[in-house]
Amino acid sequence: TTRRRLCEETMKHLYFASCDVAGGIYHYVLSGEKAVFKEKLSLDRPMYMVIEGKKAYIILRETDRERHFGGLVTCDIDSDGKLVNLTDAVSTNGIVPCHLAVDNGQVWTVNYLSGNIVRMPEKTVTHEGKGVDPVRQDAPHTHFVTVAPDGYLLCCDLGLDTIFTYDKDLNEVSTAKVPNGMGCRHLAFSENSKAVWCVNEMGNTVSIFDYENGRLALRETVDALPDFNGKSTAAAIRRNGKYLYISHRGADSVARFEILPDNGLKLLETTPVGGASPRDFLIVDDLLFCANELTNNVTVLKLSDGRPIKQHDELLMNHPLCICTVDI
Repeated sequence: TTRRRLCEETMKHLYFASCDVAGGIYHYVLSGEKAVFKEKLSLDRPMYMVIEGKKAYIILRETDRERHFGGLVTCDIDSDGKLVNLTDAVSTNGIVPCHLAVDNGQVWTVNYLSGNIVRMPEKTVTHEGKGVDPVRQDAPHTHFVTVAPDGYLLCCDLGLDTIFTYDKDLNEVSTAKVPNGMGCRHLAFSENSKAVWCVNEMGNTVSIFDYENGRLALRETVDALPDFNGKSTAAAIRRNGKYLYISHRGADSVARFEILPDNGLKLLETTPVGGASPRDFLIVDDLLFCANELTNNVTVLKLSDGRPIKQHDELLMNHPLCICTVDI
């Protein structure tokens, strides 16, 4: 009976995308509070990864050398968490794919330099225009896509300071703007799905939107890095319970906000992550895994009631960009 119970227990599997020519997806298993390495799937510069069910969807930076387009590959996840049955790459129809969303096997990607959003494998919508920053916003730069809880697609365009809402066939439903020059990057939904928080890369701010039926209404924009005077850019945003977290590259920290009853935000503190340029992070139980692109490490911070209190561990790999987890 004891043996059967142990066999039936699920394990947390962690996957880290190492964006290097000799990189790939590093697979770890969480044993207690220790991440134990299992194996690596070799891939050329994976940019982002999403898991749906027992399948992993991975975008690669460049698979078409002539047009410099990226590619989408998929893998099955076996009973041991290993990535198997790697497919050939399907073009993302754009340059520097940086994010993707999956819903019942349908995939949408965004290509940063091409400024487009793609319903894989072939329907493409390309944004037009530019923003106020002549360097970072010289053209559209699509950076993020997600399926909202009500089924609409939300896409951040950093170059246009605009969040686009589409239906799943990429028919435009609405648009909403963050303040000029802020550079909207990634989104997170409130627990009741009535608010959307947008982290703004260039402004190191969070814009709070009310959300209903595919439409966003800007409520306010709050500072996410008020006490830092150097050069820094915001990156990932994730909600975990009653807190919202944002990573900062340059300040090399994670900011923690309390989520207020009206889905407003109160900044609590910022905590150093122990690495440079935290591109992505993920909270698993009471551990925060942080992918530090420039120091080639994933640091693991222990949480106490949601607050990062100390570095707990470190995993080494080149240019980690993305973290995923699944229970098996």
